[in-house]
Amino acid sequence: MKKFFDGLKRAEEVLLVILMVIMCVIIFVATVARFSGLFIIPWAEELARYCMIWVIFLGIGVAACNGEHFCVEALELFCSKRILNVIYVVNSVLVLGFCVFASCYGFRILESQMASGQITPSLRWPMWMMYLAIPLGLLLMAICYGYHTYERVTGKLELTEKEKKETE
Repeated sequence: MKKFFDGLKRAEEVLLVILMVIMCVIIFVATVARFSGLFIIPWAEELARYCMIWVIFLGIGVAACNGEHFCVEALELFCSKRILNVIYVVNSVLVLGFCVFASCYGFRILESQMASGQITPSLRWPMWMMYLAIPLGLLLMAICYGYHTYERVTGKLELTEKEKKETE
């Protein structure tokens, strides 16, 4: 199971790096070309925007796999491990519920986009490809968040070097 999630996280990270590189390179080239008067890339801003959307929604899955979403750690100072596990489970259920609800709604939007046949203005790509980032990212977040919570509650979560030094 751990190998699957490590592979999933690695694939997401590689895709995020590729999207970020594409976004940065296209904006740099378009900016230099426009200000130098060489040429204009009319679709550069649109491509960068869609890359950013994909980066955001794929990034929430990676953050969930790493356990890096925003949390209040002050409770760890005052609560026992048992109470913290209950809080983690309740938190996870709420987050998973939201992710499932939002991804189901995202799939409904995706279906309507596919049925409408709408395309992007400059790139002329199907608009549903852009909307696919919403349900896909939220489902990845739900899967990774659930697994990370399972690891944390069962004690199978590997401590980072910093956390190991703090507990010693």
